[in-house]
Amino acid sequence: MRSPLERQVRNVALALVLAVATPAAAQSTRSPPPPPSVVPLVSAPAIGDLQGAVAQYQAIVAAGGWPKLPDRITLRPGDSDANVAILRVRLQLSGDLRAGAGTYDFDTRVEEAVRRYQMRNGLEPTGIVYGITLRSLNVPAVTRLGQLQVNLRRMQELMPKLAAPRFILMNSASFEVQGIGGGVVEVASRTITGKRATPTPNVSATVQAINLLPYWHVPGSIAKAALIPAVRKDPSYLYRERIRVFSAFGGEEIDPASVNWWGPEAERYVFRQDAGPQNALGVLRFDMPNKHIVYMHDTPMRNLFGYYERAYSAGCVRVQDFLDLAEWVIGGQDGWSRARIEAEIATGKPKTIKLASPVPVHFIYVTAWVESGAVQFRNDLYNKDDSAFDGGQDVASRAMPMSVAP
Repeated sequence: MRSPLERQVRNVALALVLAVATPAAAQSTRSPPPPPSVVPLVSAPAIGDLQGAVAQYQAIVAAGGWPKLPDRITLRPGDSDANVAILRVRLQLSGDLRAGAGTYDFDTRVEEAVRRYQMRNGLEPTGIVYGITLRSLNVPAVTRLGQLQVNLRRMQELMPKLAAPRFILMNSASFEVQGIGGGVVEVASRTITGKRATPTPNVSATVQAINLLPYWHVPGSIAKAALIPAVRKDPSYLYRERIRVFSAFGGEEIDPASVNWWGPEAERYVFRQDAGPQNALGVLRFDMPNKHIVYMHDTPMRNLFGYYERAYSAGCVRVQDFLDLAEWVIGGQDGWSRARIEAEIATGKPKTIKLASPVPVHFIYVTAWVESGAVQFRNDLYNKDDSAFDGGQDVASRAMPMSVAP
């Protein structure tokens, strides 16, 4: 199994090959989101680093904070005006731009500093200041200090729960999951988490089994809010998505054509999606019983991993590199490997692999931390940061294909 660092190098190499092989005019202007971090999100060193960041921002606040740029402006390389001078001071105070002689020019140094700022705030590194980047830059230093302090308390409260030799951390705010063994990130992946209206809850549970080719029993809330309206718009939806209708759990199957989908009785039925690549859970689910009925799983909608902000689910967590994580969770039990998992999936028959050693898993919400000396901030998507700034867009408002998924 490749290490996280090897996978990161592989991904960068692939991106370079594609950049050379694809004519510049044909390349997308969007840059892919960064690979997941290979530094533990929560640890004793992480807490120490965050304490240092708190002290740093306390000093910035005590000195008067940083200047605010005018609203609704755009600054880009080549510009030269008083607003660029304000931007330079702002970037210098947050450590993104080295201090130097004052100037009105948006030169390559400023462009690099803007990209640096965007990367450590989870934004696409365009090097241009407008929209969400502008709103983020205008967050007062005292607000960022509060965000750091809130997250420091979160980390300190989490530490007693992380005593197991192997465990999983999934951070909803940064859309990534880490498999940590012996204090080292041994596997990592991008994730998709809950929408703002259906946030992924903080959960501490254990992965007890791996379900290959799982069925998906559609929760009543999702059926009412999304599935039944989808059927009303498109009567072929159930057939296309291979979703069956039952009178009750364990009851008889009902012919969808016999149902009055506009009547109240439509909400009394039970829905189950057949196993297979089209299944909303994909081809693999991590069984982690918990009161919130949320879990990690594969997804057929893998294009969504190409976005920076990935809040699309109904609360469950979709994992991009689910096979890597599954192999790590199983840990070689009974000869199970990634290749064997893939071969079992290829048979087309559902199977459950019960773990001899269940693995603790923690869904967390950390919106500020320090990595490689750089203070990282993420948007407060779920409004949990004591009024810390949320400059993000509601990705749920994007035009997306009709879909019902956990």
